[in-house]
Amino acid sequence: MMSVMPDRNFITSSPAYRYLAGLIDRYHRFMHSPSRLRRGISFAVFSCIAFFAALCLFQVTDPYPLKGWIYLRLTLEDLGIAGAIIFVFLISILPLISPLSLLIITGAASFGPVPGMVLSYIGSLINANIAFLLVKALGIEHRWGHEARAARIKESIQRNGYPIVLLLQAATIFPFIAINSAAAAAGVDWKDFMKATSLGILPSIMIYSFLGEALVSRFLSPQVYFSLIIMVVLTIFTTAMRKQKIRLRRKHIK
Repeated sequence: MMSVMPDRNFITSSPAYRYLAGLIDRYHRFMHSPSRLRRGISFAVFSCIAFFAALCLFQVTDPYPLKGWIYLRLTLEDLGIAGAIIFVFLISILPLISPLSLLIITGAASFGPVPGMVLSYIGSLINANIAFLLVKALGIEHRWGHEARAARIKESIQRNGYPIVLLLQAATIFPFIAINSAAAAAGVDWKDFMKATSLGILPSIMIYSFLGEALVSRFLSPQVYFSLIIMVVLTIFTTAMRKQKIRLRRKHIK
């Protein structure tokens, strides 16, 4: 019986294959270029590809919940308490790899501003505890070093943990995961951390919740919005993996 599988050499020698391989090779060299401009261009290209790929996937599959925000809300209402639990679970885990603000806006656009705000608040507190306790469990708080200056900084943060964490959480310009991890690493007392976080995140959750209802749900379709979220998450993940690879390479050289 004759094989119907295409010849591998025929595929690899085709003009289309060579052109695609050349594009991938040039993109790889751009991404690892010492020039910041070239690296920036490569990440911009990657982000655009991720966005349009996700958008095309949604257009082709056309899932019912993403036909419009009203359809998404109806789907969540049909799920009942399960929909709320799923969202709280996601907002408890996903901020470890994606911006919390995007998830808060998603909750408001999906559930409405007030229910979304309540669910986002619950999920954010759970996420803060996860990050705080994870850093404690990994013993990162003991890696400040033994220098006098580092010890003084850590002691100052421990002594003024509540106002410092409250200020950082309320500022909304610092990554949520970074604040939670830094507080744990600096040895801030858990009670002070939770009191400051419980109050500090309220303004940003209120702002992003009403922003999600007023702007996102009116001017962006769910397909476009969730494509943007996928783009952001993939870009952050790729950047983190690249930095980790560079650190491992430098460590291996040493």
